[in-house]
Amino acid sequence: LAVAASIALAAMAAHALDAFPGAKAVAFDGKRLQQAAQGGTPVEAWREFVPSGEPIARWTRLASIREYPTHADPMVLATGLLRALRQQNPDAPSSIIRNPSTGEVIVDFITWPSDRSFTEFNLFRYGRREGGGVVAQQYALRHYGDATEFLRGLKAERTRLVELMAKEGLKTAP
Repeated sequence: LAVAASIALAAMAAHALDAFPGAKAVAFDGKRLQQAAQGGTPVEAWREFVPSGEPIARWTRLASIREYPTHADPMVLATGLLRALRQQNPDAPSSIIRNPSTGEVIVDFITWPSDRSFTEFNLFRYGRREGGGVVAQQYALRHYGDATEFLRGLKAERTRLVELMAKEGLKTAP
């Protein structure tokens, strides 16, 4: 974990995190995901993206862009997410990496519902938004049913995905 954290910190860009206004598709890890849902609350606006043809109700890969126009500190949002995760699922493994020079924060965790019908790996990158506020870019993998093989494969995959999120983040896709 320490090696991944060092690499991720070195890779984080020193500019504002992009919210890609108007983008109908994003890419991450060589996968194109198209917008499938959007919504918001008084403090958060979000857009979710899944692979073409995959229903949002049963996704296997998901990207999201979450905008928090009234927040100024990415770390506050990241620690709030982990606090909510621990309340809902105290056994969920998680990590947090902060780049002190940019203020960006990467959070990753594994979680599951009480019936264990699926297991998710979530990866969030929080950063300041140009013009104010905070943006979170999320990428998640979900496996339905027995998660043994999914979790075994995730051991190696996790480091690569954290590094990729730190270095490149989500990108717009045609």
